[in-house]
Amino acid sequence: FTLGCSGWVSIQGSSDRRLTWKEKYLVLTVEGSLLVCRDAESPPDQVVSLQTCCESVAEGREILDLPRLPPGGRRDCCFALILPQNKFLLLLSDSPDDCRSSWPLCLKSLSLKH
Repeated sequence: FTLGCSGWVSIQGSSDRRLTWKEKYLVLTVEGSLLVCRDAESPPDQVVSLQTCCESVAEGREILDLPRLPPGGRRDCCFALILPQNKFLLLLSDSPDDCRSSWPLCLKSLSLKH
């Protein structure tokens, strides 16, 4: 069911017309879906099919107009899923190592298979 990439990240979403960062638990499935959950036990709040809905995966250094990060957030810990219709899902990992070694690589490997 899972591909080996699962864990906590911060996700930027909109709430009350303000952009906010929230901690979410992500699970990457072998079927190519990214499940966005409240915690490891909850059903997904959002499902992103990487093979049909993800146009690309961008790392922090590639995002030109990066919004304000939460306290302690760093550009080299960010990555984004570029979705259709000018939408995106901005994610922030805990460390640059997490960002370089696991999440973007797993996401890119699944999203590029279509």
